[in-house]
Amino acid sequence: MNKVGEFYTPGKIIFGPGGLAQVGIEAKRLGSKALVVLGRGSMRTSGALDRLTHLLIENNLEYVIYEDIPSDPSVETVDTGTGLAKKEKCNLVIALGGGSVLDTGKAISAMVTNEGSVADYQEIEGKGRKFQYKPISFIAIPTTSGTGSEATRNAVITNTKLGLKKSIRDPWLIPKVALVDPELTLSLPPYVTAVCGGDALTQCIESYLGKKSQEITDTLALHAIGLIGKSLVKAVKDGKNLEARKNMAMAALLSGLCLSNSGLGAAHALSHPLGVYYKIPHGLSCAVLLPYVMEYNLPVVTKKLARIAQSLGENISLLSETGAAQRAIYKVKEILSQAGIKSNLSEWEIKKEDFSQLIKGAKGGSLNNNPRDTSDEDLIELLYKMTGLY
Repeated sequence: MNKVGEFYTPGKIIFGPGGLAQVGIEAKRLGSKALVVLGRGSMRTSGALDRLTHLLIENNLEYVIYEDIPSDPSVETVDTGTGLAKKEKCNLVIALGGGSVLDTGKAISAMVTNEGSVADYQEIEGKGRKFQYKPISFIAIPTTSGTGSEATRNAVITNTKLGLKKSIRDPWLIPKVALVDPELTLSLPPYVTAVCGGDALTQCIESYLGKKSQEITDTLALHAIGLIGKSLVKAVKDGKNLEARKNMAMAALLSGLCLSNSGLGAAHALSHPLGVYYKIPHGLSCAVLLPYVMEYNLPVVTKKLARIAQSLGENISLLSETGAAQRAIYKVKEILSQAGIKSNLSEWEIKKEDFSQLIKGAKGGSLNNNPRDTSDEDLIELLYKMTGLY
């Protein structure tokens, strides 16, 4: 059956080593006073913040800093930042950091012009309010290669009152500028590099296999999967390898374009409640779940899994289609293992009695987009496998 696809991208993508130098010019084009959103100190110690603020001052821009964004930004995190941006009359948001920082900045840019709390706009039953007014301009500068948030139209926010981690979503949320400078990732520790890369790989594979897949994103996903296959382990083992860092930054950017336009799947659906209840890093839970979800989906996406094996450099000429699909799963396991990611989350001591809550939290868009429909029993099976309780 022919599908009609839609494809959204940032207003402008700047990619390449040294690209941060262009932030002042882009900011001046979009606003006069910026709210600069940061994480918990690494951008100060690395010198990236000094470089950013120098470029803003050089271009006659004022700025206010909002920092200490946690790894799972909450409704309160966004609402507090929105209040600061309004009080300081900021007409631009610049987020410099990982996916949580970018999602926070993205959400704040929308809430500055829209009333209420960001909780009112989350994809939660009875909520899901639509934005009435265009956000102020937003520049996304990723410092990790993982979430692809610099290219997406959603922001994932934790609603602590409801115990849910859900998105706000609107084409208006896509950054005006995605500025991807691989040099900003050179100081990332090996473990962070691994889990972020695992997240990007999961995003590419899930969007490629998902029900909403389309030709444009399929092409991008397969290319990104190939980049990750040849560069993730290198980036983990030698963080100063700029070529590997560049490939991972490109793969993460492409993964964001893919997920924003073609959705995700069961691995992401389950990873969100695992983050809420157990504080498991998002990229880690996605990466651990990915091979199990691929195995579950194999009967309905055999041909596509075989294509993934090819993208990962596997010779499948003498294999059956099913054998080639299985080779893709084996190769993904091998890459993640070599990057230092374990095959289960046994050390997190996930309890069987929490499975029902985890499954409840997984329900929604990502799960609906999984290529093979899932029952609660299927999800319990996946949780057993990834928790190491079998």
